[in-house]
Amino acid sequence: MHPTWKTIGWTAIKFAIPAAIILWLAFFHINWALLSAQPKNYGLLAAALLVALAAVSLSFARWCILVRCQGISLSMVEAFRISSICFLFNFVSAGSVGGDLFKAIFLAKRRPGKRIEAVASVFVDRGVGLYGLLLLVALALLVADPSGSSDENRDRLDQIKLATGILVSIGTVVLAVLVFGGKTVDQLVQLASRLRWIGPWVAKVGAPLRMFHRHPIAFFVAVAMSLGVHSLLVISMYLIARSLYVHPPTLLEHFVIVPIGMLAAAVPITPAGLGVYEVVIEWLYRTIPATKTAASGSLIALIFEIVKVTMAIVGTVFYWTANQEERESLEELE
Repeated sequence: MHPTWKTIGWTAIKFAIPAAIILWLAFFHINWALLSAQPKNYGLLAAALLVALAAVSLSFARWCILVRCQGISLSMVEAFRISSICFLFNFVSAGSVGGDLFKAIFLAKRRPGKRIEAVASVFVDRGVGLYGLLLLVALALLVADPSGSSDENRDRLDQIKLATGILVSIGTVVLAVLVFGGKTVDQLVQLASRLRWIGPWVAKVGAPLRMFHRHPIAFFVAVAMSLGVHSLLVISMYLIARSLYVHPPTLLEHFVIVPIGMLAAAVPITPAGLGVYEVVIEWLYRTIPATKTAASGSLIALIFEIVKVTMAIVGTVFYWTANQEERESLEELE
């Protein structure tokens, strides 16, 4: 078989996996008769798509800023093009981090002298995004009041609160050291770079990870943009819920439900977290709302995933129209 056909066949298989998961969820976990009886507001569905598109675009802009902080030139147009392809790749790899590898490969090939910085920009972008999500989860859990839930569900939420608190504390300490550590941290990095086994690795990644020390304003902007990204995604899902149900959980309750679901979907188990996200959202729809709701969390989560797949079509266009430089990176990735 010609290599081109092998590539096309393998790509088709990878895209078939998330499609199969969506079909399985659609046919075995949705009461279509009940859905057809529900009044639908297509205007709110369109608004949900636009809000989600704004959220994804904001995340693309955040990565562009972080790349520039590493001293790597990257236009906003390039950042949006590459990020769109990466967003598509998130649906063909486990978890929601598949596209990050393509970003790292593309930047490393384009800037051979700054390969470590290129990879660091991707990890920092993912870290800042995750930190923003953890902050949103922590803030939401502070106001969560699942008084109508069972003791077992309240215990599980308490465990989530504890785990979130630990992760936020660790993340805050690490980022504070990297941003505000000063010369002491630089000296520690230099000492660690002399160690036998990890020294060479520390010497390479130490400086790129310390780039926020020279760009503290960019750090706060990146965190604020992360909060904005996740908040817009929460609003998008709330609009979907309102388009299908008269009395879904409130917007405040969605600010508890959606971030926890996103955190669960980030675990590398299924393509783009498909399946995991729907199960967690359904459980949270039964646990968080102060007033019991007839809304189906799994259905709303599935519609939200379909909205993201719709946005990924843009990435498909960029994927098939990639230039030579992008194709070389794609071939290396595959």
